[in-house]
Parts: sequence; structure tokens; C-alpha cells
Amino acid sequence: MTKKLICLVLAVLMTLSLAACAKTTETTPPPESQAPAQEQTQPATDSGDAEPAAPAGYDTHLTIKMNVLDAEKTGNTERDAWFNEKFNVSWDFVPVTWGDWTEKVRAWVAADDMPDILWWDMKINHTAEFKTWAKAGAFREIPADMTNWPNLAERRERLSSDDMMLSVDGKLYGWPSSRENPEWLQNAYYPMFAYRRDWAKAVGMYKEGDTYTWDEAKAMIKAVQEQDPGQNGAGATIGITCETWCLPGVFMEVLGYADDRTGYVKNADGKYVPYFTTDSYRQELKFVTELFQDGYIWKDQIVDSGSDGANNFFAGKAFMHLGNNSPSWFSGTAYLKMVDTGIVSSTDDVAPMIIYSPVDNKSFWLTETEDYWTVAHITHSVDDEKLNRILDMWDWLASEEGRIFEVAGLEGKDYEVNADGTYTILWDVNPDGSYISPYADTGSNMYTPATLVPSPNETSRMDGYAAFTDIEAFMQTSPDYHVHPLNWTLQTFGGEQYSLYGAFDSDVKAKAIEIIAAGGDVDAQWDAFLKEMEPKWQPVAAELDANLK
Repeated sequence: MTKKLICLVLAVLMTLSLAACAKTTETTPPPESQAPAQEQTQPATDSGDAEPAAPAGYDTHLTIKMNVLDAEKTGNTERDAWFNEKFNVSWDFVPVTWGDWTEKVRAWVAADDMPDILWWDMKINHTAEFKTWAKAGAFREIPADMTNWPNLAERRERLSSDDMMLSVDGKLYGWPSSRENPEWLQNAYYPMFAYRRDWAKAVGMYKEGDTYTWDEAKAMIKAVQEQDPGQNGAGATIGITCETWCLPGVFMEVLGYADDRTGYVKNADGKYVPYFTTDSYRQELKFVTELFQDGYIWKDQIVDSGSDGANNFFAGKAFMHLGNNSPSWFSGTAYLKMVDTGIVSSTDDVAPMIIYSPVDNKSFWLTETEDYWTVAHITHSVDDEKLNRILDMWDWLASEEGRIFEVAGLEGKDYEVNADGTYTILWDVNPDGSYISPYADTGSNMYTPATLVPSPNETSRMDGYAAFTDIEAFMQTSPDYHVHPLNWTLQTFGGEQYSLYGAFDSDVKAKAIEIIAAGGDVDAQWDAFLKEMEPKWQPVAAELDANLK
């Protein structure tokens, strides 16, 4: 083993020892790329070619090893064969799952046994860990001169994560798959409520525009439980369910008690303190505890470790559901499970809703997240020819030609280019008019690292996007739409104490869940917890005060 690799392994082993007790972040499903609603036809490339010409210089056949989700569904379609021939490559796919993904990445880096493209669900709290690997020589630098890859260069101009997270000493060691969000969304994802609009109408409490105060939402829940429009039986209708990762953290975020909810915030003296020590966090905790104790939140939500919360909503047993309830979630999940199965009669019966902050009964809050979904690294053992081929593929996938390829497949077989420059999709359709794709989704395989494909697009099921027409108009025009900001500087800080402990998320979540379940005197319970935690967080705050001004 070379000296360089010995250093790499030692560095990674040190990182793994820290990661075992490091801070944790709520795990969320892969946020889907969102864009404003648009027509299902898009301008075609200006080239006018029926098929884009293959780049020159690919005489050498290369095999590229990459880890992917759903490996068994990847790389075996006519579209994949066309792509492989275009770039003269074949693939060696290494399977990962949501359950083992991050740990496999850590093990591969530690053993210096990485695939050529190391692709993972890197979040902002992994920054210090990644930088340890990069400094130890685990990855190839992404070239500083991106002249040969103009589409990637354009993405880099728009992103923050490349410089804030993925660069070491001014050199870029990872490529973020851009979410391709519209600017007005402010890189927020959609942790918001879906609800049974038909039940709200049945009890006479529906409001045009699907916007409510919490008092109105609570009154609807009680009315639905009493009048039982879903015919679940006396007392059987659930008020609110949510995804397991939403309670308590995301549930509390959407309440809007504070602008800055970063793990550490500055107090009146300009000193860093954990957000959980603030009065705003206490008020959030009290609010959610009261909702749970008064029967508005499903009683088993705090012990649900799977998908029972969501499944209760899909089955017609719950009035409201909190999750990453984006337009594409409605189209691709909620409507498939509820409209297409007959749980509800039409898409009008299930809708997104805005619940205003209880602080002022008018503001609506989402939370900024990373400007990318996943990250790909090029392993240090990859030579120049393979590095350039990978970047060529990614640059083409980030072009308009690549976009329509990912969206629709192959010209002549899957789509035609119209005289006006739009596309006609040739796939079969479902009874509701949505397309039946012959291909696996491109969000979890070799096409993903370049960039996500904006939605909606030519093949999207559009009813979910139509459901957000009024809400997205509110988000684009109202001064009452707010986004909790992501503090890039703080959350990418690599200090020893901060990297090891963070904001003690696991401890805070466990205690909050305990209090929500038990009820009683929230103030007394939280005061006792804060007294216990103070000597633990003070060294972290002191490190932040000394290094971040």
C-alpha cells in the first residue's frame, strides 16, 4: 500500500470514529425537482438534427463502475443501450439501498475500494467528513476550467453547494446534482399538509384557496371526526398523520415561530446558543404537544417507524397528512393511491393546504434545503480519459438534448419533433391521459449525477401541478411566504466540537418525543432537560464564538 493510501485509510478511520457519535439530521425522501407549471410541449434543440451527433474521440471503450439504487432495474433498456453506444461505455453497477447507502460509502472510502463514480445522499452535515476524505486524496479534482463542459459550468454558476460544501482549498472534489428549482421557491422543499378537501366541504368548512388558520384546521378535524364523512365509524377518523421524519422537527418548522432555526443561533448578546434553548423552540414544542394531547395528531404517530402514517391517509382513514407533499407527490403518489384506486372519486377531493403560522395567522413557512439532491465524486484512481468521458456524459445530460432524452427517450421511437419545435410523445396512455413510460425513472441511476430533470415536463402527469396553481401563485406574489434560511457557513463549519456533537439533534428529538407523548408541564420538563444539556453544548458554542463571527 502506498504512503498516500495509508494516509487515506488512517484519515477515514478517524472520521468513522467521529461519525459513530456525530450529529444526525432528519432523513427525508429524495426531494423532487419542482418548477412552475408549464405546457407539456417544450422547444426542441436548435440543431434540427433528428439525432445528436456522437462526440468525436471515443475510440476507446471504457467500463465505468458506479453505485446506484435499484441496480436490478438499471441499464437494460433500449434507451440505455443508445446512450452507452453514444459514449462508448459500459457499466458495472454496485447496488445500494436507502438503508445501507451512507455506511457502504464510508466503508468503501475507508478500504480505498471505491467505484469510479462514488454517488451518495450527501447532506450538509456530512461536509466535515467529506473534507477529511478529500484532503486525504480520496477523489479527483473536478477541473477548474470548465470550458469543455459549458452546461456544467452554467450549473456551477447557479449553485452554492459546490463552493460552500464540496471545495477544499479552492478545488472542487464533488459534483452536486442540481434540484433545478425555480428561483421563487428559494430552494425550499414542500413539507406541507395534504388534506381531504371533500370532507372539508362535507362538514361545511371548506375555504376557497385551501388556506386556513390553525384554529380553523382544528375545528375541521373535530367536525370530521364527529360527522364522519369518510364513514370510518364513530371516533375512528384520524386527524393528522405524517411521515416518520416529520415529527417533531419538520412539524415544528412549519409553525413559523422563528425566522432562523439553524442548529445554533445568536442570542441577544451576540453569542451562539442551540436553537432548542430558545423561547421559540419552547413555544413550538408546547404547540405540538397540545395538538397531540388533544387528539388532533394520530396517537400512534410517535411510535410509527414505517409508513403507517402515510398509509392511513392514503386509505381514507385520516383527514390531513404532513410530508414532502410536492406537486409531483400528488401526481405520482397520492393520486395513484387514492384516485386511481377509488378511495376518492376525483383529484378535486385531495388537495394541498396552507395553514398559516399560529404566531400571526397570515404567514406561511417552508424551509430552505441544499440546492442539490445527491453528490457524485470521481475516485482518485480514475485516469484523465475516464474523467473526461464522465464529464462529457454529464455535460450532455445537462443540455436540452440530454433533458429530452431523460424525459422521453429516443426520437422516432418515443417522441417526434413538431414543426413548431415542440415534442409529441408516442407512448401509450392510461385512462386518465397520463403516459405509460417504458423506462425506469432516471432519478436513481447513472443519469442522476449531472442534474435533476425539471418538473413538470412533457411526460408528467399534470393533475398534481394543477392542484398547486393557487398555492404557488401565493408563494410567488405574497410577502407572507417565508423560507427558513440555510446557514451555509455555520452548517459547513468543520470545527472539532461542532463536527462531533452538532446541535445534539438525537438527544433533542428523543426528549421532545417523550414530552409530546407524556404531556403535563412542558416548561418544567424542558427546563430540566436544558439544565442537563447546558454543559454539553457550551464547548460547541464556545468553538463557534471563537471561529465564526
